[in-house]
Amino acid sequence: MPDFAVAFLLGLLQGVTEFFPVSSSAHLEVVPWLAGWDLFDGDTELENAFDVALHVGTLGGAALYLRADIARYAAALWRGIRGRAERDTAIAASLALSAIPAAAVGVALEDRLLDLAEEPLLIATLLAGFGWLLWRSDLAAGERGAQRPQDSYRLRDAVGMGLTQAAALLPGVSRSGVTITAGRWLGFDRAAAARLAFLMSLPLIAGAGVYRAITLADAVPTSEQLQLFFVGGVAAAVSSWAGVAAMVCLLGRVGRHPPRSPFALFAGYRLALAAAVAIVAITGLR
Repeated sequence: MPDFAVAFLLGLLQGVTEFFPVSSSAHLEVVPWLAGWDLFDGDTELENAFDVALHVGTLGGAALYLRADIARYAAALWRGIRGRAERDTAIAASLALSAIPAAAVGVALEDRLLDLAEEPLLIATLLAGFGWLLWRSDLAAGERGAQRPQDSYRLRDAVGMGLTQAAALLPGVSRSGVTITAGRWLGFDRAAAARLAFLMSLPLIAGAGVYRAITLADAVPTSEQLQLFFVGGVAAAVSSWAGVAAMVCLLGRVGRHPPRSPFALFAGYRLALAAAVAIVAITGLR
């Protein structure tokens, strides 16, 4: 397959799986592994540079869709800094603080996390386990009548959801998935849990991109490789916008208390993917 097609497909994959609760990190490890794709011939610096491009695209697409929320909370935070704090100011501050646990763990355990990303059986286990947990937590929340709105988000929610977000540094967990899971356990309705999960992810996506960019002093891409970065970044932007829109539409359409969990589809997909990865890893077939 041509390199530009691979870059485009990887961008689409990154953007949409970042916000679908299926784990973007797992897909970006598993799909190239299964397909035998290697855009940069094992050059870690260039792979990291491409990852930065995908993160920038993902951030741009999601931020475009969530621009009203971002503007609302940014303005409230600014008013709070100027001494006119309000309810939205507390929410904005809590959203920003929620990124601290995952950021700290990511920096402290970066090398170990990179090693774990090379373990397909671990990825398969986490895909299956956290997919089941998402589905089960949603059912349990529905049985309890969980219907907290987005505006009830506060610091203790930021701590709880932020700590679980750190677990998503393991490939196969899913940042959106585990944060939505925590949100449902904390009593938020489905739409609020998802929207908060997406907003919480933006500082981390931005931070990951900046952190990776700082470490790229030795990367010297050719003009053709820069074009691959551009293609991947644009594809990630388009698919991340579509991914957020699709999730918001899905959860808004099913309502707060449908008879079945809308996350059953994602849990089933994760289980099927986990089984495929485990079979390939054990048998060596591709």
